Amino acid sequence: MMLTFAIIYVSYHHNRGQFIFAQLLDSKLDFEIKDAVFGGIPIYNYVEMPRMLDNNGEPRLDVFVFRPIKPMQAGDFVKGQLVELILPDE
Repeated sequence: MMLTFAIIYVSYHHNRGQFIFAQLLDSKLDFEIKDAVFGGIPIYNYVEMPRMLDNNGEPRLDVFVFRPIKPMQAGDFVKGQLVELILPDE
């Protein structure tokens, strides 16, 4: 399965690594991260959903945070870039 995301923000934390905040553009919200590749980069087998709110104070259920397994280079992902999450077929 393949899902499309738009990059919102990339965070580089000196002790914890890199975090990619991205908005799901596809309507499917039910998926599991296992051996997934995000924009050509393998990611950890978990996904976090931050408590990001919209203009009405409602939670944004379309925003996810991914963490790459290996360090990325600055500029690998930029705000607005469309990225595919590739999940292995079950």
